[in-house]
Amino acid sequence: MNENWDKDALWDLLGNSKRVGISPFFARNVLREIRRNPSRPLIPLFLLRWLGAGALAVLVTGFFLTLGEEGTVQSTGTSDFAEVFDAAAGLDKLVAVEEISITNYAGDL
Repeated sequence: MNENWDKDALWDLLGNSKRVGISPFFARNVLREIRRNPSRPLIPLFLLRWLGAGALAVLVTGFFLTLGEEGTVQSTGTSDFAEVFDAAAGLDKLVAVEEISITNYAGDL
């Protein structure tokens, strides 16, 4: 009932409102304001490039320094890597290994 009246009142209100016109120099004015107040990044671009190059240099240097350390053999015995594989070599004896086939499960049906 009131829906038609509300719509008519809305259109009447919109019809009586002042027309808004855009200036022909709108685009020029917007660009002028943008140029006048440029937003600058927090960290300049050249500084980011130097930081990235410095970080890469540190990583490469650290990589090559650790390569030189791994080549040395300690006189105390084997490395930790070999000890882990020696400990894992006996795991097959701890786990019960059984061949899995269809015939093993056919009796359960």
